[in-house]
Amino acid sequence: MSTAERTRTLRRRMVAEARRSTAESGLHGFTIEQLCETVGVSRRTFFNHFASKEDAVLGIELHADVDLLTAYARGEVVPATLDPLSSVVALAIEQVHAVGIDRSENALVRRVFEREPALVARFLSATDVQLAQVADAVRERFGWTVTDDPRARLVTESAAALLKVTADRWFDADPDDPTFDDQLTTNLRLLRAAISTGQDDTP
Repeated sequence: MSTAERTRTLRRRMVAEARRSTAESGLHGFTIEQLCETVGVSRRTFFNHFASKEDAVLGIELHADVDLLTAYARGEVVPATLDPLSSVVALAIEQVHAVGIDRSENALVRRVFEREPALVARFLSATDVQLAQVADAVRERFGWTVTDDPRARLVTESAAALLKVTADRWFDADPDDPTFDDQLTTNLRLLRAAISTGQDDTP
């Protein structure tokens, strides 16, 4: 296992434990020290990855995606031949692979939000920040640097909507259904067909 893979695995363990503890006891029902002891890491290691207990619960990592977005903005990571929307969808797939998604986590995250509703606002705020960062990378990649050019945001928000619809369906689907990547790719095709022709192009 590479260093990067070990780091991702460790982050997932911290996030999973933070979510489990929050769902069972609430945010104030456990300390960072207790979380670190359970996972087997030091406080220093925890704060190398997360700014707070809340961020660990939400999976908001320090400096997350910086290298990936920088490479994307330079025209790397995904094929340079892809159009803007396809490239952002491909970038999203790379991000999903890096973070790792698990259907079993969906029910746990819902329990966390039910137990601590205030975390929803924090999650939405973090999502807005991430979308802005992706839009900046899109703007740089495609040279859309004119002030008030809306294309980067339009592309980014469209990709975010595709991700949301795909995730909603994927998390509730049968484990034997197509992979997340396949469903996202299919939904991109359906969106293009709907916009360009308005005709039914269901899979």
